Amino acid sequence: MTLLSQNLSRVRIPGSEAELAQRVRILRARRDARTRAARVRRALLAPTSAGEPYVPRPSRHESTPAR
Repeated sequence: MTLLSQNLSRVRIPGSEAELAQRVRILRARRDARTRAARVRRALLAPTSAGEPYVPRPSRHESTPAR
């Protein structure tokens, strides 16, 4: 039985090196995705300067000349 007062930092979680490496890759990918999402959110919520109101760019279809 494990007590809460015991030091669990030295307890090894069973699993192969490959499983551990896969877990590390997954955790890094999640962290990177969260970081990217936070940066995008920050950029989208950033205020524009007073002299430059936000003007959406036209879509590709509108800017393409008619043939």
